[in-house]
Amino acid sequence: MKSLPIGMFTFYILLTLFLSFFGPMKYYNYEKTWVFIYIVCFLICLFIGYAFANKHKIVIRKSTGFLMEKKSLEERQNKMLKFITLAIFIALLSIFLEFIEILIKAPSSLALNSMARNYLNVRETSQNYSFPILFRFATGFFRNISLILGFYYWKRLKKKDKIGMLLFIAFLIIVNMIAYGTQKFIGDIIIYITIILAIKMINMSRNNKRKIIIYASLLLIAAILMFAFVQAQRYDMLGITAQNFEARSNGLQYFDTNHIIFKIFGFKYGLGIAILLTGYLSSGYYGLSLCFNLPFEWTYGVGNSYFISKLISLILGLPSIYEKTYLNRMAEQYGRNGLQSWNTIFPWLASDFTFIGALIIFILVGYIWQVSWLEILRYRNPVSIVLFTTISLGLIFVPANNQLFNGIDTYVSTILILFFWILYHKKYNFISLDD
Repeated sequence: MKSLPIGMFTFYILLTLFLSFFGPMKYYNYEKTWVFIYIVCFLICLFIGYAFANKHKIVIRKSTGFLMEKKSLEERQNKMLKFITLAIFIALLSIFLEFIEILIKAPSSLALNSMARNYLNVRETSQNYSFPILFRFATGFFRNISLILGFYYWKRLKKKDKIGMLLFIAFLIIVNMIAYGTQKFIGDIIIYITIILAIKMINMSRNNKRKIIIYASLLLIAAILMFAFVQAQRYDMLGITAQNFEARSNGLQYFDTNHIIFKIFGFKYGLGIAILLTGYLSSGYYGLSLCFNLPFEWTYGVGNSYFISKLISLILGLPSIYEKTYLNRMAEQYGRNGLQSWNTIFPWLASDFTFIGALIIFILVGYIWQVSWLEILRYRNPVSIVLFTTISLGLIFVPANNQLFNGIDTYVSTILILFFWILYHKKYNFISLDD
């Protein structure tokens, strides 16, 4: 079990790399050999961190006996449940404020048939930093806590907390999926649920494990089909098809209309599937390939985050630091948008640490990720569950971008989660009463 996360992640990365090389989307001047070598080196660095972590001796808090330890665990778990209650309240308040703002300013955006139009409007409109939006930025930590630990402790939550979580998710769907036209939060929730189910499955019987795997597979298929439908709606509204994709895009890539995906699903819905598999999941490797051709320009240690680079430039009155990043220079050199297209996490990190340095960072990431997993395996440590799930989300987005640090809310949330883990994870290294 201790090798399960890194084994699954290695399979995922190799699968996305395969889709990038052999999927329906094709690219001009794609240096596949160098990308393959680099990704293999990345996996090796992650494995080195994993190997170091397996030698790490997890500290279990001393007690004077079983009854004392059980009492201490009960006290801490009760405190954790109260903290989850607070997190659910803040998360629900945050999304409710956004809903009210939308209801007042743009009630027409709540219509189901306006999702694709809403998505385009949000992308073309400058961000409005109203109070609900700023409140969302500041409370991302509580949103993540409510989702991750809310799912994990679902059976132990009070009825009002369960209702609060369900309302929170319902408003997430209304605000994000309908009013903003985005589906990323659905992917995040599916990832959270999958990880929590995997943790819950550790001590389950084989029959229960089989049932969960079947249900999870059906949920994944449903999510893929829903995503394909929404993508097909968006591109149909824009008049973009698999046949004219090259002419309507930046001219760097095109779709192979003879690919098996289009033969199975047809051109309209096949385009939605192809966008998911070779647009969202694997097109970033091509952006990485283009960035390999650019010289290094240091971005003062803040170029790895779009939010921080813009903030520092504004505070210090400097020219835009983002302009020096690999992402922006790639856009200037090749015409591939560094923000609107996926380009993997590596050009973001390399803007500060070089491409070699970006690999070394993942030794530390692999170490912390595995330590948190070992604490989950042995103690079902809730603080480590939060960190492990957060890092896992960031790793899943490795083929896309620097997911955990690019946006304001994700940056603040990730930093707080790291401090949360450093300060409290050893206090929850007890044998769990739930297992």
